[in-house]
Amino acid sequence: MIKIFMPCSGLGHVKRGFESFTRECFDALVDEPSIKLTLFKGSGESRENEVTLWNLRRNDWRAIQIGKLTGRTGYIIETASFFFSLLKHIYRENPDIIYFSDINLGNALWHWRRLTKTKYKLLFSNGSPQYPPFPRWDYIQQLTPALLQLSLDAGVATEKQSLVPYGFNIAPQLTILTSLERKTLRSQLRLPEDQPLILSVGLIDKSHKRMDYLIREVANLPEPKPYLLLLGQKDTESSEVINLGLELLGADNFQVRSVEQSEVDDYYKVADAFVLASLREGLGRVLVEAMAHGLPCLVHDYAITQFVLGEYGYFADFQLENSLSKLIYQVLNNPDSKYESYLRHKSVYERFSWEQLRPKYIDMIHKCATS
Repeated sequence: MIKIFMPCSGLGHVKRGFESFTRECFDALVDEPSIKLTLFKGSGESRENEVTLWNLRRNDWRAIQIGKLTGRTGYIIETASFFFSLLKHIYRENPDIIYFSDINLGNALWHWRRLTKTKYKLLFSNGSPQYPPFPRWDYIQQLTPALLQLSLDAGVATEKQSLVPYGFNIAPQLTILTSLERKTLRSQLRLPEDQPLILSVGLIDKSHKRMDYLIREVANLPEPKPYLLLLGQKDTESSEVINLGLELLGADNFQVRSVEQSEVDDYYKVADAFVLASLREGLGRVLVEAMAHGLPCLVHDYAITQFVLGEYGYFADFQLENSLSKLIYQVLNNPDSKYESYLRHKSVYERFSWEQLRPKYIDMIHKCATS
């Protein structure tokens, strides 16, 4: 039996793709008889096969102050404190594989292995994404063909990596709300009942998710404008994004919320279109989630989004002003049929559901163990 640690410092208090994936992956694989899986998380209750480790959370005032004194971010302080709490479990239980997504935690684990001559292997899920070479990792999970090919072209050995996309909890059949059900749910969520709704889910920032670009593009649309709802974790850039939205769109057409992952599905159900404004993703978990609800997805045109959305996506160059606004106008003024929604759902269910991908994850773990 292969003993595996899955550490994630933000799990339990941070709403990002890393945390969502780690939670779902653990739940999907924990009953596999050929492996013994232990989840290490930054908050929440410890339970069978799940251990909560002490750490200074990234938004804790102590982490922020220590970060200022050391020239680091609160996020790095959280990762470092979480890592030190993990060490005693590594010493006691001697895992065969540590399966991680966070590059900072991975670097710390690599240095510790080098210093202590411990034997665990490092399995890196490349969701950031990071680019080759990968001298510190024993095995790499590549999420898309483009990232895999990039690594192969750079000389990373075939036997050191696998193409295994993120897995998702996707219902086998898509359920579309009736018009009355949509209005009722929007009312419960305190959202406009009849106004077209644009949804974006991700970190409320400028540098990666580019929420400021999305706001400006919606502001460029003619009246009446759609309602823009941003869901996600807030960080140091969030206040600037929120102020920009209120300035350009007003409180009647714009809102930012942070909700639990279990609540996000309701927002997908009532949206008219989904936008991801980032120019770079490892996969873009939110795109699969939106497609699983049948939503038209508007994205920057590059290899990763082409892989995820295929023929069902709406693509443009989001480095250009008015590029997204034209795409939004096109989608909202040419609503598609329920049949197209079902096709979107079918596309991602067949490629990204745990029912389809679970055997590939087990195979990847065994390849890592014997690499």
